[in-house]
Amino acid sequence: MLRQLFPIIFVFGVFFGACNQVSTDSESNTETPDDPDSEWLIPSDEIVDGGPGKDGIPSVDDPQFAPVSEINYIQDDRLVIGLKVGNEVKAYPHQILDWHEIINDEIGDTYFSVTYCPLTGTGIVLDRMIEGEVTEFGVSGLLFRNNLIAYDRKTDTHYSQMQIRGVKGPLKGETINSSFSTVQTTWKTWKAIYPESKVVTKETGFGRFYNGYAYGESYLTDEDYILFPVKHENDRLPGKTVVHAFLPEDVTGNPGDELEVRVFAKDEMSEEISVINEDYAGNHIVAAGSRDHNFVVTFRRELADGTILNFEPVQDQLPVIMTDSEGNQWNIFGEAVSGPREGETLAPTKSYDGYWFAIADMFPNACVYPSTGCKGYVDR
Repeated sequence: MLRQLFPIIFVFGVFFGACNQVSTDSESNTETPDDPDSEWLIPSDEIVDGGPGKDGIPSVDDPQFAPVSEINYIQDDRLVIGLKVGNEVKAYPHQILDWHEIINDEIGDTYFSVTYCPLTGTGIVLDRMIEGEVTEFGVSGLLFRNNLIAYDRKTDTHYSQMQIRGVKGPLKGETINSSFSTVQTTWKTWKAIYPESKVVTKETGFGRFYNGYAYGESYLTDEDYILFPVKHENDRLPGKTVVHAFLPEDVTGNPGDELEVRVFAKDEMSEEISVINEDYAGNHIVAAGSRDHNFVVTFRRELADGTILNFEPVQDQLPVIMTDSEGNQWNIFGEAVSGPREGETLAPTKSYDGYWFAIADMFPNACVYPSTGCKGYVDR
């Protein structure tokens, strides 16, 4: 249902304000969900035209970075998406992503897009290699179940961000590679554990109020402040609870909203670091997180040599978060930093953080830990 009239009026103001420095030819620059040439993999009657048109919310295609010590616009409780590629660590603040939703970036020969949907709270890093060529992702201006529909500038395929797959165009049905080592946490936690990292600055080429909130601060916690219709409501958790969703691999391909997603709520983790070893839907995974440090991450427990590890938490040694029975210690990016497997890395899962209402709406079969009453659960 539509929750409130005022937020909708407000958000349309935000959308149209985002058109600054982008083509204002709305007739040629606007996507419509009922385009007769469109064949959607998702229900077209649930696709909403957000208002600004294609690229009306402009992606950041030449991000500028500065060291943590030079960043003064991020409040301690604001969230960032941290990414590690090789030896380089970067942070992408929600305060930039709120207004742009996509940052196209690269580290060495690794090309990726950091995508973030402020309406669903979901941050997902996507591979920019499409059909063997480097491309960029942009914002289509369309939404599916409140969630960003992105497109690639090579094939013009449109993608459901949360389903991580093409939903219209030449690559419809194709899953995008999202196997990057990422973590979402507060600025306070991030700068404490990675003080030497690089951080996106406000020098984006666009004029935005990056110290504020694109949809107002109340959007983060107001349960009634949801912009567009919610088809599948689920009161297992308050709707704006931030959860970590694990998307199990499906042998039949990506079935979209039928996935038996496993969910770990951040505020149901312990204050100190806790670790959960699980077998879920044929996947051996470990979830590690902390309510106080405001993060949850998941990795695959099965290594390339077939060994399945069991983990225990490590306290007060961030970024180290856990150890295993072999004596290895692992950091928040799943890297062994000491022990016999030093230098090895746990395989990242297909997973991301987001609001519970959005996860439950996109994946109605989502199952919240520690519930055992779901198809994917395996009693260890």
